Amino acid sequence: MPITYLRKVHADEIELVVEIIEEAKSVLRGRGVDLWQDGYPDQATLQDDIQRQIAYFLIKDEEIVGVAALEDQGESSYDQIYDGQWSPKSKDRYAIIHRVAVCQGHQGEGLASIFIQHLMTIAASLNFKDIRIDTHFDNLAMRHIIEKNGFQQCGTIDNAVHKPCVAFQRFL
Repeated sequence: MPITYLRKVHADEIELVVEIIEEAKSVLRGRGVDLWQDGYPDQATLQDDIQRQIAYFLIKDEEIVGVAALEDQGESSYDQIYDGQWSPKSKDRYAIIHRVAVCQGHQGEGLASIFIQHLMTIAASLNFKDIRIDTHFDNLAMRHIIEKNGFQQCGTIDNAVHKPCVAFQRFL
């Protein structure tokens, strides 16, 4: 059985983060998903994640196989939701799982789901009960993973680059 765990991305690992994100952009493009095709997330965004210590690598058997961010400060794009609503149980303080990317050679291994579960564990350790995530409407693979991990679809938000995304929420 493989051993998986998370560790924070170090400041000198930005090139590896960019490489993984660029691979993910290519996979999305190949699937016809118009997500991350306009420059976002760019190196400045990824560097900010690292500096704020919200960027994590997924490690499988001592190999880096993915990267994601766990936003712990909320985000203005989550303030306005339409075609639905956040749960009445919503908290003022919530975590957001962002920019989940699994290395191309490891897709199809269930690692995105494992990654999300590890990120929820970290969120719980930081006393977050309300966890949110969003993705492009056409990103059917990620939507399936999100729902498989107990997230409920709540509506639509405009993401950081003002594109509509389906928004999900779950409570721990």
